[in-house]
This record gives sequence, C-alpha cells and structure tokens, in this order.
Amino acid sequence: MKKLVHVVFLTILLSHSAIAQDKVWQMKVSFKGQIALEELEKSVPEFAVDFYEPFIKGGAAVKEVAIYASPSKIKSVDNLGHILIADRIQKQEYSFTKGDDLLSQDDLSIDYPLLKDPKTVEDAYLTLENEAEKETINGISCIKAKLKVIDPNAGEVTLLVWYAPELPSYYLSSLPFLINIPGAVLKLNDQVHQELGFEVSDLKKLTDLKEFELPQDVKIVKLSATEGSNLEDASVFQDAFELKAPLKWFSQQNVAYGDEHLFGVKKNDGTVVQPATFYSIDVLNKKRAIVSDSSSLFWIIDDEAKKINQVGFEVLYPVNDENMVYAIEDQYGIINAAGVSIIGGLNNISNFVGSYLLFSENNKQGLLDFNGKVVLKPTLDFIDTDDQGNILVKDLKVSPEVQQYSLTDFQAKYLK
Repeated sequence: MKKLVHVVFLTILLSHSAIAQDKVWQMKVSFKGQIALEELEKSVPEFAVDFYEPFIKGGAAVKEVAIYASPSKIKSVDNLGHILIADRIQKQEYSFTKGDDLLSQDDLSIDYPLLKDPKTVEDAYLTLENEAEKETINGISCIKAKLKVIDPNAGEVTLLVWYAPELPSYYLSSLPFLINIPGAVLKLNDQVHQELGFEVSDLKKLTDLKEFELPQDVKIVKLSATEGSNLEDASVFQDAFELKAPLKWFSQQNVAYGDEHLFGVKKNDGTVVQPATFYSIDVLNKKRAIVSDSSSLFWIIDDEAKKINQVGFEVLYPVNDENMVYAIEDQYGIINAAGVSIIGGLNNISNFVGSYLLFSENNKQGLLDFNGKVVLKPTLDFIDTDDQGNILVKDLKVSPEVQQYSLTDFQAKYLK
C-alpha cells in the first residue's frame, strides 16, 4: 500500500524528442480465473499475495489492462480507470485515475532484480529459466520460461511466462517485477493455481505518440523521499480533502511501522481530533472521503473528521460519488455516504460491465446497480464476460451449457 505525501507542482518531464525515437507497442492484457482470498493466503507466501490481486474474488476486479510500451516509456490503463505512466530514463512513475486533478509521482521500483547466479542475496529477486519450447503469440515469437519470484526470508512462487525479446518490457501494478523480464510477457500462467493467468491480445504498433503525455494543469503528489521531498508533509491530505476550520491534517512518525508517517486531524490549538493512524485517502465527494488506517481497515470520514462507520471495513471502495462497496467479516454490501447500508449480507460483490455489480448469494449470482438495487435476482449459476465483452451465462433453466450473449441481448433477456 502506498502512502500519499508531499504535494509539489512541476512541469511535465516527458521528452517528446525521446519518445519520437521509440517504437511504441500497444496490447491488451486479459486476466483469467478467480480465487478466494482465504484459499490464496493458505497456498502462497504472504509477500506474494498482492501479485494475485486481479484474481481475488470479490475485489475491485481488474479484468483487462491496456498497455503501451516503448524503450523509454510504459503506460497501463485498466478497466477501472487506473493509469500508470513510467519513464524508464528518469526512473519515475506517475499514477492517477481518470478525472483526478492529483497525480502521484514515485521512483520507479528497483525491487525484484533478475539475477543469473544468486548466492548470498538478502532481498527478493527473480530467476528466469528459459525452456526449449517457443510459441507464436499475436504473430510474435515468444520464449517459454520458468519465472521464480524469490524472497530468501519468506519463500517463492513460480510462474510460467512466454516473453518476446523483440518487444520492450512492461509491468502491471500487481506484477511490478515484469519490467525486469528481457522482453514483453505475452502470456503468463501461475504454477500454484494453474487456472490463473493472463494473455495478451490486440498487439499492434502505434504512430500516435501522445499516449505517454501526462494531463495538463494538475498537482503532482511526490511519494518518494528522494530529491528533497518531505515525508512528514500532510498537505496532500489537505489538498485532496479539505476539512472545516479550525481542523487541519497533521502527520506523525510511527516507529512500529518502519518509521512511516501516518496522518491524523487536529484543531489549530493542537487538540487532536483523530490520532495519526491514517495511511491513505480517497475522496468520495466534497463532504466525504475514504481513509485507510495502519491496521488496513477502511473508514468513511466527513469534513469534520468524524468517522461515519462505527466498525472498520476490510474492503471499501467507491462505485460513484455517493455509494461504496464494503466488506466486513466476509460479508459484502453497499453503503452510502451517510453510512447507511443499502444492501448487505452478500457473499461477494465485484465490478461487472457498465453500471452493474456482480454479487453472489446461496451459490447463485445476480446483478446490482450502483445504487444497490437488485436488477437481476441471484438465479444464475454462472455469469462472466469474455475478451470481446460478451456476457457468458450458465442458467440451468435454459441450458446446462454456458450461453454467450451480447450486452444488448443479455439486457433484453434478463434485465427486462
């Protein structure tokens, strides 16, 4: 989890002259398979759990990511609107969500180096063992290899990858180490849970080089401690979510969390209203925000720094500027900005197509809208989407086989 810190203003660092010399490749990464978090935590080392984020049932489902890769730049855009832009030369990463007026800037990760002959290594690293087998994917010759992500103190995970040396590498927010592979990974299969993986499609070269440009007239939130940034500056919280006077955000170093600075709220006279336990902030609207604390619990707070929910949520993310998906003790629901649960007690809720949310109840699946209204009762045995955006449905009342519908046909049949 990243911490939001010092806000600075700066000009766009991307060099058009450097980009113009690059060959830019566009591709689409599509994830396959799902796994319950409880099952995952029992089967892989703790350090590797975050690698499986796109596959976890009930999460904010990232199903597809558009990738733009060149020798000097990388950009990824997922189906939830999260965007990463990386500058390999400047060794900087910028991340934001569509529509944001704040961007975060961080040093490009140097974690998980690829080592050919690891001996006395203390930090996590990668090994890559090429196999004789090759495969052509999207017209590109790929080398099949066994990739191991190893933490000498915590264990390892093994992945099968098919990478193309003639294409520049890229990475995903959940799989940051892919940048260290000597070529773009066009297919990946997990070796612990072999139903999990991804494959690349829609591979093509681009002539339009504007994809790597950052939005204009935005504030850039500097996350790194390097280059003189100030880790204890709480201005990003204040700029992101302004509190009513006389309240203001403050930060405090916490030795128990590796000397990280956590954030709280106090009055101008120094009276603490909320202790410094908050780690990140996500704005819902002008009067409500979502904060996470040092225990990885989520809270809704108002502009008077009052917690709206009485118990911390294990999952909390917005679906619009009023409503949020929440989870507590593996029970999912939708809560509004006033803290009222619109619907609850569901096995899981995850993003689906358009303005629909997928939910489960009694081993059946149905759909909600963003306001928590059930638009399709949980009567289906299976519902998903394919790479082309078609709806895949298993409805035993219709057929024991999975049926494929366009979104329009699906709406006509099931969402009357």
